[in-house]
Amino acid sequence: MDLTDCYKQGFIRKARLDKELIKSLIEMSNIKDNAVTTANITENNISAYVSLTYDSLREALEALCLSREYKVTNHQCIGELLKEMLTDFDYSEFDRYRYIRNGINYYGTKIEFKQGKEIIQKILVIKNRIIQKYLKEYT
Repeated sequence: MDLTDCYKQGFIRKARLDKELIKSLIEMSNIKDNAVTTANITENNISAYVSLTYDSLREALEALCLSREYKVTNHQCIGELLKEMLTDFDYSEFDRYRYIRNGINYYGTKIEFKQGKEIIQKILVIKNRIIQKYLKEYT
């Protein structure tokens, strides 16, 4: 699905700037990060924490979209919009994590422990960079 399809299907629409919602999304994202970084992550539960970490990133990206007055209701369309809006947004990396998360949530795919730990760390770096670079005024 490309950006045009996202608009046509109503997954992206203009929205009013809602600073409280942006702050709330960032707060929830940080709560999820804290849950992951303080958890006892094992080979048995690593997939759940990869999914939770991705959700934290998605909330930060939704906050970023809202800060630009867009409401996006589809994960792929978030990536498509940010690819267009931000020159430093790595769409392929985001899409890879979206794909992994979907595999976990919808197909029961399990992640190996070492790979999962690496994914979690990389997602947290992306999320924190987004907040520091684009959303600092809302934190």
